[in-house]
Order: sequence, then C-alpha cells, then structure tokens
Amino acid sequence: MTRLTNDITQMQNVIMMGLRMMLRAPGMLIGAVIMAFMMNASLAVIILIVAPALAIAIGTIIRIAFPRFELMQKKLDKLNSNIQEVLTNVRVIKSFKVVIIQMPLMTFAMNVTIIAVVWFGGNQILNGTMQVGDLTAFTTYVTQILMSLMMLAMVLLQSSRAVASSKRISEALDTEIDLTDEAAAHKESVVREGKIEFRHVSFRYYKKNHEKALNDISFTIKPGQTVGIIGSTGSGKTTLVQMIPRLYDVDEGAVFVDGVNVKDYSLKNLRNGVSMVLQKNVLFSGTILENLRWGDEHAGEAEIQKAAIAAQADAFVSQLPEGYETELGQGGVNVSGGQKQRLCIARALLKKPKILILDDSTSAVDTATEAKIRESFHTTLRHTTKLIIAQRISSVMDADLILVMEEGRIVGMGRHDELLASCDAYQEIYDSQMDREVGA
Repeated sequence: MTRLTNDITQMQNVIMMGLRMMLRAPGMLIGAVIMAFMMNASLAVIILIVAPALAIAIGTIIRIAFPRFELMQKKLDKLNSNIQEVLTNVRVIKSFKVVIIQMPLMTFAMNVTIIAVVWFGGNQILNGTMQVGDLTAFTTYVTQILMSLMMLAMVLLQSSRAVASSKRISEALDTEIDLTDEAAAHKESVVREGKIEFRHVSFRYYKKNHEKALNDISFTIKPGQTVGIIGSTGSGKTTLVQMIPRLYDVDEGAVFVDGVNVKDYSLKNLRNGVSMVLQKNVLFSGTILENLRWGDEHAGEAEIQKAAIAAQADAFVSQLPEGYETELGQGGVNVSGGQKQRLCIARALLKKPKILILDDSTSAVDTATEAKIRESFHTTLRHTTKLIIAQRISSVMDADLILVMEEGRIVGMGRHDELLASCDAYQEIYDSQMDREVGA
C-alpha cells in the first residue's frame, strides 16, 4: 500500500507541474525565438547551435536516469516501511546523482550562450550594425529561450520518473487476487451457530525462509462461548483471529466454522456472520447515527440505542447537544479514544453477528466501563461466540476458555483457575499485573 501511495503521489506531482510548465514553456520558447530572429537573425544562429547540443545532453541524461528512477522508487518503498533505517536515505540520494547534473549543465549552457551573444553583439555595436538597446532586448529573449528549455527539460525528466511510477502502479492494479471463493463448495451456506474449530493451523506472512506466525494451532470453541486470548506483543493473537473471516488463508491445516471449512463459504456469507472491532477503529465523516448504521443500514433508532446501551456508548452520546445526530469530524477526531471504541462496538453489535471478535478494542476504556460492556455481552450476545483479545487479565478472567499464546503457539488453554495452576506464562502475566496494581 505504501508503494502504491508513493507512486500515485509522484504521478500527481508530475501532472500538476507538467501542466504548468507545458503551457508556459512552449509559449515563451516560440515567442522568444521569433523575436530573436526578427531583431538579429545572424546573432540568433548561436541559439541554433546551442539548442541541439543541449537537447542531446538532456536526452542522454533521461536515458540514463529512467532505469535509476525505477530503482529509486523501490528504495523509497523500503524508506517508508522502515523509517528508522535512516541510512536508506543514502540510496535515494545516489539515485539522483545523474539527474543533478542537469542544473549545472543548463546553467553552463546559459552562461556560455549569453557570453557569446554579448561578445558577438558587442562587436556589432562597435561596427555600428546594432544598437545597445537591441542587444539588451536580444539578451532578454535568449534568457527566456534558455529558461523555457530548462523547464521543458524538467518536464521530460519528471515524466521519465512518472513513467516508472505508472509502470509500478499498473503492476499493482493488474495483480491477481489470490484469496477468492471461486472454488467454494458451500457458497450458499451462512454462519448459523458460531462454532469455531482450528485443526493444526500454521501460517507465514512471507512464504520463504520466515518463521511461522502461527504454528500447529488446534482448539474448538462451542457456539455462544466467550473465549479470551492473551499473550505478549507479537505472539500471534491478531493473526489467529484473522484466519476466521479469511483475511488470510492458512498455509497448513484448516479453520472450520459450523463444521464447514472457511474456504468453502463465499466470502460475503462468511464475513456477514463475523464482526471485528479493532484497537485502532475507523469512524467516518457524518453523524453518529450514520456511522452506527454501517452495522445495519436498516436499523431503527430504538435498535441503535439498544446497541449503544450495550456498548456503554449511549450515556455520552445522549449528553451531546445533538445526540445521535452529532456530526463526527474526519476519523472521529471530536470524540475520545474510549468513546470511539464504544461506538465501534455498538456498530458491530448492530450487525447481530454469530461470531464477534474484539481485538484489544477496550484498551482505551476504563476498567469499570469495560466490566459493564462484558456484563452486557452475557445478555445481549448470549448466543454469539465471542473472542476477546486483551492485554489485561481482568478482561478475560471470566471467559469460558482462555488461550495463552507465545511465539505463534498456544502454550496454555483452560479457565482462569486452571491456567493459574498449570501455565507458567499465564502465571507470569497475572503476577506482573497484580504487582502493578498493588504498586499503583
């Protein structure tokens, strides 16, 4: 995505600059050439000598620069995805080494031309064949001609970079999607109960010479159960739940929902049965009511308010001057992080999913409010399978089943009391959090 954004931005910059220069430069060039020849044709011949040489030099630069622009765009990808690797900037600078020759070359050509014009024009003034004012005007026209050539050269150089970007954009747009449901055996099936089963699931984000993000994962979740998933950062918690709605496909093993392999569902039917609420949520410009109706566009106001009450969002929304008709800024900038999370939970509840995934989605909510949200789930989502990824043990300790993950593996599975007695990793997390609370 970063690569495509870079290339599109580059194309936009080139188009805007190109439009300005392509309208201005040719007019200045043609007008100045005509005036130069009208004033003194013999002196204007100097331009005819310099211009072809300059065109050849620019063409050579473009021919050398084009492949280097392609290389530079690839280096920019790495720069944006690994911003801390500041040394990558050196590679970007190197890619401009050929292009920076342009400015000294153009400046040199301009100065040589002006010197030649002044020299030969000065001789004509001494011989009485030319006026001083004409030489001054002629020098101005020559300067305009050379400036026009410089602008055209810039357009050509930037165009070569744009061609490289255009090629890369086309590659991205023409890439075939490898995650499809064309071979699905049960396209008409829908998620009815919410039973989830992982059978020896393994997954890598990169297929060659990379460690597995998930390694031989197996477990079963019954319909309506609440399952907590806990573990250190990078242990594979988010990757695990992304296998359920097929945001990624497993490399080994299989994931089943209601006894059907997720690959055998149509993507639409599978994802209609699953709601996900992420830690970093997205709200759109518009009213709170419009944002909540993304969960169910046909939901009535009473139904929306019921979902907001369950998500502990109704209290703060009702206090707003315009209530549910309050306009949200871009990305929900006029509500806090905790309020944003509660609105997104309400939106997910409106969908009435059979499987609800909360990926650390109450991290910005205080513990008291979080407890009320969990309590409401027991009544409003009694028949919904709930997977809760959390950093706080208090968020999952009442779950029917807790999965403890470490380096892409499940190292503990059971209820809170069972894990305290049998799982070292869970005990360490519990002890560290309890010590922190006592210290606070």
